[in-house]
Amino acid sequence: MANDIVYDFLKNHVRPYNVNDIIGNLPKEISKSAVQKALDYLVKKEKIFDKTYGKQKIYCFKQDNKKDVYELMRIDRELESHAQELTNRLQHLEKEVKCREEVLEKLKSTPSLKEVTRLRDESRVRTEALEKKIHDLTELNKGQDLSQNKINADKLLDKYSRDCAKRKRLCTDILDAIMEGYPGTKKELYNDIGIEMKK
Repeated sequence: MANDIVYDFLKNHVRPYNVNDIIGNLPKEISKSAVQKALDYLVKKEKIFDKTYGKQKIYCFKQDNKKDVYELMRIDRELESHAQELTNRLQHLEKEVKCREEVLEKLKSTPSLKEVTRLRDESRVRTEALEKKIHDLTELNKGQDLSQNKINADKLLDKYSRDCAKRKRLCTDILDAIMEGYPGTKKELYNDIGIEMKK
């Protein structure tokens, strides 16, 4: 029974162990002498091998290297297929992560619900104020044709704009004529006359 337990342990943990390591990993019911006898028996049957390093013996499971070549090729193909499948799955997951990160960035750049609610409330207050102003103006101008007033105001604005442009042109011509005989700069002339330049 100890033989099978020790053999199974070494087979399942394919790495070198000394006696103390094996005993430490096995159930407490198996004694050190039983483990040592099992190891000696398995070495004799060539199921495991041992090597001596100084005063210590190391035991390791003997792997079977006589596998069929076709079986190894089949296993290799299966592993490659599995690796390709995992690679494809990884690429798919990476694309999905990238898409979700883009969505997250868009969500981060949009205003939060709290902010949108605040903006909506501010807009509502502004709209109500403008509606009240329109209502007050409408009440104030009851019975008047405001469209005719607008047309008249537009005509006057157009007339005054043309008159202003004519006067500006005349003034510029006069100033240019004065500048021909003036010893200073245009800025100095404007200061002397008292003309304020528009910025």
